[in-house]
Amino acid sequence: MNPNEELARALALTAGTDPFVICWRDLDPTSTQEELERLSDWVTWATSRYGLDHKVIPPCWPEHGAVLEELSALRTFWEACYQEDAAPSDPLAFHRDLTLAVRRLRDWTSLLGCTRTAHRPAHSRVPSH
Repeated sequence: MNPNEELARALALTAGTDPFVICWRDLDPTSTQEELERLSDWVTWATSRYGLDHKVIPPCWPEHGAVLEELSALRTFWEACYQEDAAPSDPLAFHRDLTLAVRRLRDWTSLLGCTRTAHRPAHSRVPSH
């Protein structure tokens, strides 16, 4: 799928709805799966659009709560910034915050120890002393 098709799919999932904050903790299993699929479409588009590699967003990102929460918040902010009634400066605000989010994502991903091809569950890491 090319980036324009990915964006169209991501936008189609949110068409006609206002952005809303997802509280992952409160979702039932069915809603969690639906929201994860919606977020995954957006992450695929954003990864391609902004040239983000596995050192920022590892392929196993849904398995890591902090990364999932960051991406979810970022997607919600992006949706709000590109609404029909958004202020002209909102896209700039998104890009300013995207820079900060990428830093946080890179930091978290480096601590995870996951690679492009291998996932390391949180319980498999040994804390350093």
